[in-house]
Amino acid sequence: MGGRKPDGVTPKPSGKASDYLADERTYLAWLRTGIAVAGLGVAIAKFAPHRGVHAVASGAILVFCGPLVSSYGTFRYRSVGRQLDSGHFVPARSGVITAATW
Repeated sequence: MGGRKPDGVTPKPSGKASDYLADERTYLAWLRTGIAVAGLGVAIAKFAPHRGVHAVASGAILVFCGPLVSSYGTFRYRSVGRQLDSGHFVPARSGVITAATW
């Protein structure tokens, strides 16, 4: 039956549990994006039609930015987890501005 009650209604997680699960999904999205950016950098550097210095430099920049994106996601995940534990959540403003300027 999975997580269903006998009457067919799926129980909703508590507000706190759903907040933690949303935080974890967001963290996984940051990690996925960081890996994708690094992978794109490898693809550009390796498979560009005319691999010149520009393709290699662009690929290297993206390979460098991939772990930065993942690191920022890890920092935010831990920060939000601490805030959820304390019961006081403050949205980040600097990360949105930094990501928007890239």
